[in-house]
Amino acid sequence: MVNIKELLQRKFEKKYDFLKLLSVVYDIDIKTCTITFLYPLTINEISDDDKHEIGEYLKEQIALNGELKIKFKKSYLDEKLILEDVVKYFQTNKKGLLPYISLDNILIKSNLTDVSIEIKLNQDIFSLIDEFELKSMLKNYLDKLYIANFTIDIKENEESLPDEIESDDILPVPTKARRYNVSIEKKLIGGDIIPKPEYIKDNQKQKLSVILAGFISNKLQKKFVIKKGKRAGEEKSLYTFTLKDIEGQVECVYFCPKTHEKTLENLEELSFILCVGDLKPGINGKLTYYIKKISLASPSVKENNQEENLAVEDIKHNHKQVVFPDLLPRSAQSFLFDHNDKYNDFILKNNIVVFDIETTGLDPEACEITEIGAVKIEHGEVTERFSSFAKPKNPIPVEVQNLTHITNEMVAFAPKIEDVIIDFCEWSKDCIISGYNIIGFDLKFIKKITNKLNIPFTNTVIDAYIVAKQAKINPGNYKLGTVVKYLGLKLEGAHRAFNDAYATAQVLMELNKRKV
Repeated sequence: MVNIKELLQRKFEKKYDFLKLLSVVYDIDIKTCTITFLYPLTINEISDDDKHEIGEYLKEQIALNGELKIKFKKSYLDEKLILEDVVKYFQTNKKGLLPYISLDNILIKSNLTDVSIEIKLNQDIFSLIDEFELKSMLKNYLDKLYIANFTIDIKENEESLPDEIESDDILPVPTKARRYNVSIEKKLIGGDIIPKPEYIKDNQKQKLSVILAGFISNKLQKKFVIKKGKRAGEEKSLYTFTLKDIEGQVECVYFCPKTHEKTLENLEELSFILCVGDLKPGINGKLTYYIKKISLASPSVKENNQEENLAVEDIKHNHKQVVFPDLLPRSAQSFLFDHNDKYNDFILKNNIVVFDIETTGLDPEACEITEIGAVKIEHGEVTERFSSFAKPKNPIPVEVQNLTHITNEMVAFAPKIEDVIIDFCEWSKDCIISGYNIIGFDLKFIKKITNKLNIPFTNTVIDAYIVAKQAKINPGNYKLGTVVKYLGLKLEGAHRAFNDAYATAQVLMELNKRKV
């Protein structure tokens, strides 16, 4: 059998001594061999060049009938994960000791390189075990899973063994660190972040190298001057913001080098990010998350189960209209828009639905629609208005409520979004669909629902944002409010769906005036 570590040492001497072989898995069905290496917390990153060098060399040396994949995984010394593996060891190798150990009698402490484990056994059973053998076997087991210096101490517990052991006394599986899936969209700062994030609510104590994720808000940049050392007098930046998931929030700090200032500046409010950092007291003594790595990400969506699919079919077949569009009388047109003979054929010869949505966040896979608003332009006149709230399954984050002014109370008795979308698709059938920056945002939310319902939504799309950028105007930037103001129009009540849709309709018609 090929010794992979020896191959690397023979070729590269001690260059990759810090790597540990975690697993070699061969999938016979797809003829793929996956080799996974561990590297320690003290190594900041495996460079792409090093990954390529190792991969190419091993492909040359290993005669494999199939594809070879190389993976690199950081050895995170998470005390909860280590506890799970200690219990797993006893469940697999020392079942006879399970009734005599409780989780309260397993103490684990760790830092970047060292892990100490203390296990207390009842005095009656302590005398019956080979302490040295137990420590040695447990250490060998953990050495295969982590890169760390393990110190294991087996101690005698002063408590006597009870006459009878109740089933409740048997060592339970420890409560696992609750984690959830995310999909990384783009690495922003630092390298790969492999393990799944934990919930912020579960991390209320100091801890190193914690992986958390959530939506950011209240982002602020602060400047400070280094007072001591070789770089005294140099100005640096730090960013502070709040990171919030569905159960909790934490204040964050990132000391930002100049190379990443642009990245942080461009990170928008309510972006969903995945981070690695240390939880420790901040300047105010409050537990603060000091961030080291950031990736732009999105929460993974749970697969629809059979019950959800049945619910979707039920909605489709038993749907009753929930949104009733308003007809705008012709007399209202005189103050909505000027006479239509000034518009070109795109406006005069097409029926156009201009829409906007409000949501619980930026990610269409994880967030929900709370409001949809639209107007219909027919032959150069705004003829109808479509507007409805939708009740999300999860509460609206406070930051989003502050931005959109849509509260949980306002949507408490609103219809389901599926019913709203069915009505919207029927109302906008055979119309051109438009809106402001809808290709990059709004349409993704709409199509998520239409795909789920398996109903067609194949309308021609004209994005007013693209129309504005292609027009010969120079507003400074192309945010909707800026373009509206530049064109001498009005936008009242921004970040409410109908108001934004109405303003976008004004922009679209203004940019499609006849050229005199």
